Amino acid sequence: MIESTLRRTVPLVLALAVAAAAPTATAAAATTAAAAAVPAASAPAFAGIRGWARMAYGDPRDDVRILVDAHGFFDGRDPAVAARSWGTFRIQHFMGGPSDGSDGPRPGFNWGDFRVDCVRVDGADVAVTGRLVDAGPDWEEFLHGTPPARMGVSFHVAAPGTGETRIGITAPPPAGAPELAPCAAGPADAGTTAGGYTLTDTRRRSG
Repeated sequence: MIESTLRRTVPLVLALAVAAAAPTATAAAATTAAAAAVPAASAPAFAGIRGWARMAYGDPRDDVRILVDAHGFFDGRDPAVAARSWGTFRIQHFMGGPSDGSDGPRPGFNWGDFRVDCVRVDGADVAVTGRLVDAGPDWEEFLHGTPPARMGVSFHVAAPGTGETRIGITAPPPAGAPELAPCAAGPADAGTTAGGYTLTDTRRRSG
């Protein structure tokens, strides 16, 4: 953080000191008042999410996980959407396996690795979008599009004792439809069965 420092020049003549004191004090007071009038949310800050979780998927034989390390710089122009975003996320899907959902060999595997292009943080809710940079066989068509497909992941990161952490995946629109807009991930509508996420948000600092 860059801090401004008020510098005063010692006058050689007392009369000049008296004359200069009033405007200097007035300017300092105005500066202080202006700073107090700026909402805390407008100060540059950072927010992001890191971690992994296993989705409560419909078929217990499948293992679907979202791994994320996504962050944003917020300059106050938008209270929720980062002015600059970076990071990665991965969606991976092990298919088949033990019917009780326990760990074990799984015959199928698909994945997608994404470079983050937008981060939205609104309280405990986070939306992240990114473009594919690598993918398994089921998503080859999305990887080789022009440009590669944008997909989204969403999170509700519940604080201890306040409810369930949830996650969601937003797939690319059908062929011929407009692509998914930045940060336009759908709701986090699935529970989690393992793992967890850490949400960092310096905008929450008081004072």
